[in-house]
Amino acid sequence: MEGDAKMDETKEAPPPSLRHRTVLDYDSASAVSSALMEPNSNPTPYQMSSCVISGGSTSVCRDWQTPLLDPNTSEPESLEREVERLMVLKEYFILDSDREEKFERITALASRIFDIPICLVSLVDIGRQWFMSAQGLGDVRETSREVSFCSHALLSESDVFIVPETFDDPRFVNNGLVTGPPFIRFYAGVPLNSPEGYKLGTFCIIDSKPRPNGLSLNEKQNLRELADMVMDTMVSRKKEMDQLRDEKTRLIACAAHDLLTPLTGIQLNLGLLMEDKNLRDKLDPHQRELMDTSVKCSEMIERICFQAIETFRGELVVRGGQSESSTMSGERPVKIDQLVENLNKVVSAFPKKVPFYIEKEENVPATILSDELKLFRSIMNYLTNAFKHTDSGSIRLHIYVRKASESITDMELDRLPGTFVAPKCDVLVVEVHDTGPGIDLDKYSTLFTPNGSDESAQSTHSGIGLYSVATAINSLGGECGVFPRKDLTGALPSLASTLLNVPAASGSVFWFSIPLKVPECGSPSRLEKQQQTADGTTAVEEPTRLVSRKRPSIARSMTSQTEVMQDTPMKKHYPDAEVNDEVKEEIEEMSAQRVKRVLIVDDSLTIRKALSKGFSRLGFAVDEAENGMEGLKKLRKREYNLVLLDFLMPVLDGVDVAKKFRSWEKERRPWFHQYIIGMSAHANGNEAELGIKSGMDRFMGKPIPLKSLKDIATCKPVLEADALLEARHKQSLGAILDAADRMEKLNSDDERSRSSVSSSQGHSSVSDSLLSAKATCLIVENTSDRSIVRQIAEKSGFKIVAVRGGDDAIRLLKMRNWGIVFIDNNLPLFSGSSCIVRFRDWEKRSRVVRQKNIFLLADNHDPNALQSGVDGTLGKPVDPMHVHRLLEKASKEVFQCSREIL
Repeated sequence: MEGDAKMDETKEAPPPSLRHRTVLDYDSASAVSSALMEPNSNPTPYQMSSCVISGGSTSVCRDWQTPLLDPNTSEPESLEREVERLMVLKEYFILDSDREEKFERITALASRIFDIPICLVSLVDIGRQWFMSAQGLGDVRETSREVSFCSHALLSESDVFIVPETFDDPRFVNNGLVTGPPFIRFYAGVPLNSPEGYKLGTFCIIDSKPRPNGLSLNEKQNLRELADMVMDTMVSRKKEMDQLRDEKTRLIACAAHDLLTPLTGIQLNLGLLMEDKNLRDKLDPHQRELMDTSVKCSEMIERICFQAIETFRGELVVRGGQSESSTMSGERPVKIDQLVENLNKVVSAFPKKVPFYIEKEENVPATILSDELKLFRSIMNYLTNAFKHTDSGSIRLHIYVRKASESITDMELDRLPGTFVAPKCDVLVVEVHDTGPGIDLDKYSTLFTPNGSDESAQSTHSGIGLYSVATAINSLGGECGVFPRKDLTGALPSLASTLLNVPAASGSVFWFSIPLKVPECGSPSRLEKQQQTADGTTAVEEPTRLVSRKRPSIARSMTSQTEVMQDTPMKKHYPDAEVNDEVKEEIEEMSAQRVKRVLIVDDSLTIRKALSKGFSRLGFAVDEAENGMEGLKKLRKREYNLVLLDFLMPVLDGVDVAKKFRSWEKERRPWFHQYIIGMSAHANGNEAELGIKSGMDRFMGKPIPLKSLKDIATCKPVLEADALLEARHKQSLGAILDAADRMEKLNSDDERSRSSVSSSQGHSSVSDSLLSAKATCLIVENTSDRSIVRQIAEKSGFKIVAVRGGDDAIRLLKMRNWGIVFIDNNLPLFSGSSCIVRFRDWEKRSRVVRQKNIFLLADNHDPNALQSGVDGTLGKPVDPMHVHRLLEKASKEVFQCSREIL
């Protein structure tokens, strides 16, 4: 009777070649949830027994549902909870791994302790139970979930699930593992409770003999502790795997980053060649096509590198000081014709032994919403596999749309994959037909798994490329697979004529399908929104690196930003000036057109050169700094329209530079907020947020695509900074020129006055000396630059003495009376106000004539400043017209004093 039952069960068992469903096949929780909702299209009688509900009717059978569950001792499984459990199980990276000694030791120990032939570490997957260790079962690694004892143990309310005699238990008496090998008569299992709160599987012992008395208390405790040891081992292994994966991801990101540096040089040189008109005219069409292909290939390498870096970074995008999680693989408009053109250009350089054809049916829309890079990489993986393994015949890329409403013939239903039979929605289908040697059926189950190290991968289509396809397509909500070409030609005879008379039995068809999504008419794409910056009133989103774009040309070098002086208002004040290194900065500052300026702080010379050329083409003057300390000095020296600051640099890193500068800016330059973009290839999400907190305004991946520079230069913060600096420049320029004009008029008045005095009092060298003497101005500022105050004073005809420290200021104040004195409150050692107080104390004791016209330059107006001995305060930034009026008043006082002396 037992033999009859065994034979019956053998007939009902699924064929050995059937692969049970696993959570590894799905990329997201939503995909797993959809998979669990699918009914079992071919349930066995044993599984059908679980579908009977009250009233004798039947419900939908699913392979993950436990048959013959005891409602009195078990908690029914819910879809939501099962999805969560499976996703946690997947995160342990243990399914389908090789056996490991640490688990084998525990099962061997349990086998000796309990004197039992079989001990398992069983993990319950979607449609199977998979064994990490299987003491006593030989090479068996999995069985169907429908016959699993462990699935009952997971739902049991008892912490130890025991079946003393399977023949006496109606749930298992007809189970295939009872009526057939290994002929289970006794089972005891303890759930593997994860720290996340889910039962991932069981640690169980099995005997082919019944144990009517079950387990003693001590034996139950031993089994629990062994199960805890297994779970602890799994947790430790997960931590090791996470660390290993992080290290691999970091290694890939670092390699991608290091590739981008020479790649930038390649792209720059290609850009120079592409814009060389003389060279282009000499190239024939084939040579120009080779150049275009090189540019396209370099772009694809760049985009793949950027995607690797973004994955490592946690895909954090920071805009305007706010961080948000964003994936680089979001849905964006993909132009199918452009995608096909890119594929054709790139594969044209790949060695092929057979003709290659591309067919795109008319029902394919011009533009879809998807991830262009994932589509491109998936098709390329299929094509490169086909090129490697096809020695005769042809290779054909076929792109078409299958509607959800399309009918399928009976012959197709028997032969074609399920996604072709009845798609739930309209799908875009991509097929690569080859005429290679074909694939053995026993290889199908591992084709899309990461078994690149398998020796068979060298002779078949398997390997990391197909695993990459599966990962990419699953993330897009699609499906992928392969079937022999003979299945297609047998199901669709009408297509045979298109296969170039190749024998129907040869070759394979690798396919994938993704849900078809078409952009709504009239709605601008994200890329179009980024380009709507003409008026400069709308903030531009961070440039997206994965959107298809045309490589900007970089050939034309910019002429110097400081040109030979033209006939401008400045020429009459510098009639004999020459443009050299000493006066370039002054000419730029005094010119009617202010030059926009950007600072690039990066220790990579290649990156600095690339960005410098890009910004020069956009009309910016570029300052460079090779380390953080040099960059900080330049930041303090002048205001910039934009600053690009690298994270990792020698001497001082980018985060420290931002912190130190913001602290300095708050005290010394509160009127202007310098816009700073942090850039790095190695910083992860937390480090990017740290950069924002340190004072950076935005974070971007390095190297920054040259195409993005225009978007950066026209984003709202940069335009606002430019408007503020332009207004300040015009104000300063007007005051300086006005001061020079007024000085000319004052000199003319002085000449007439001297003539009047000379005629009335007689000519003398003393009177000439007094009347022609320039007013003196003492300027005390903590900078070596020519400040706006100094420039206006010079143009007003004052003789300037400038020092930087408070001690020097006191020494000079004691030496003589000055026409006017400007002292910055922010001085080293002690402040400007303290300096003035000390001088006034000395003055009371040692001088009769009081020094007039001492003005304090302060960040904030101090209402009590006059009490400290100053004659007035000027807020920073200074008002050029106010400075000019003070200088004019002081100049008149000096001249009037000279007349009184005479």
